[in-house]
Amino acid sequence: MAAPQSLASRIVAAFVLMASVVAGVFALIVVNAIDTVEMRLVSDAMNRQLDFIIEESDQGRFPALGPGLDLYVAPVGASASLPAWLAPLQEGLHETENDDEAYHVLVRDRSGTRHVLVLDQEDFERRETMLFVAVTAGVVISILAAALLGRALARTVISPVVRLSEQVQHRDQLLPLAPPLATEYADDEVGKLAAAFDETLGSLRAALEREQLFTSDVSHELRTPLMVIASSCELLDAQGLAPPQRAQLDRITRACAEMQELVETFLGLARAPQERGTTLVGTSLAAVATEQLHRWQPEAAQRGLALDLVSESVDHGLYPAPLLRAVLTNLVRNAIHYTDAGFVRVVLREGGFSVLDSGAGIPEAERAMVFRPFARGGSTRGDGIGIGLSLVQRICDRQGWRITLSPREGSGCEFRVELRTS
Repeated sequence: MAAPQSLASRIVAAFVLMASVVAGVFALIVVNAIDTVEMRLVSDAMNRQLDFIIEESDQGRFPALGPGLDLYVAPVGASASLPAWLAPLQEGLHETENDDEAYHVLVRDRSGTRHVLVLDQEDFERRETMLFVAVTAGVVISILAAALLGRALARTVISPVVRLSEQVQHRDQLLPLAPPLATEYADDEVGKLAAAFDETLGSLRAALEREQLFTSDVSHELRTPLMVIASSCELLDAQGLAPPQRAQLDRITRACAEMQELVETFLGLARAPQERGTTLVGTSLAAVATEQLHRWQPEAAQRGLALDLVSESVDHGLYPAPLLRAVLTNLVRNAIHYTDAGFVRVVLREGGFSVLDSGAGIPEAERAMVFRPFARGGSTRGDGIGIGLSLVQRICDRQGWRITLSPREGSGCEFRVELRTS
């Protein structure tokens, strides 16, 4: 697959191509025209020279021939008296070679006598070579001049586009108080493009602001009922409950703590890009994986699945606990949800982990869609709304992690997360 070319290089290439075509066609026309004219001049000059020679011969005089000229006279039909390389020639002007030397040969029959005038082409060839060199040099100079002109013009034309591109890509353009772009450009095509970017960026800023406000408001409003639930759990815990009730209370307490962490996760995702640095508590991959294994073990057992944790190598990194927990929770839950029999396995390695299952797998045509919001597997698979993997993708993108999906040999699939991609 050919590498994409920049707009500036395409402008230069267009100038060079145009100059090559124009200069090449012009060179061919010049060479052909000069060759035609020179042949006509040679023909006229040799015919006049032969007329003069015949006229002088008729009066009994034999004029001296100029340099490079030779004359052969023989009866018509007696070609044997002529040199072998001239014998086959018919009347008229010819361009032929003998012993790697080029000659112009004029053959004329008069009163039963054949006159053959031979002109050495050495001077002609020298002039022709000089012409070709001059024309070739002109073509090369034209192409170089076109390349330089195209490069200079490309810089002039592309510079506002490059500047606009850099401005659009700058992260500050998503800030609500970012200045408009169109005011810095003339009212031309680039100015209209800048105005279009202003309109699009304005819509994007509004959408991001609505999302951030909605997430912040929802997260803020959830804190109050969560605090009520947490305090109620503390009060119930002090009542000395029986073991069955205490087990349910512990379950409610864990769920409340997880919801509080999710609130922090959503608030972190709602922050603007320039606020990426979070103060979430760091934890190890092994700790979160072990916690998730215990959490999902009962549901896996209820479905008849084996939920395993395998450590291929030790990872010593620390990661934001709520974000890593959200990623692992969604991946393990999805794997259990879409696996009918067999196993779900979490494999830990240095710098990342994988979640594997022995389920039916994901068709190749659907793999590119699974990380999109509201994308679901099968229509008969429970009541999920399809935002789990989308949330995982958003967290990975924000933290600089990388998640990939690939099929397993046999059946099932593997979600692989790289926590350290550099």
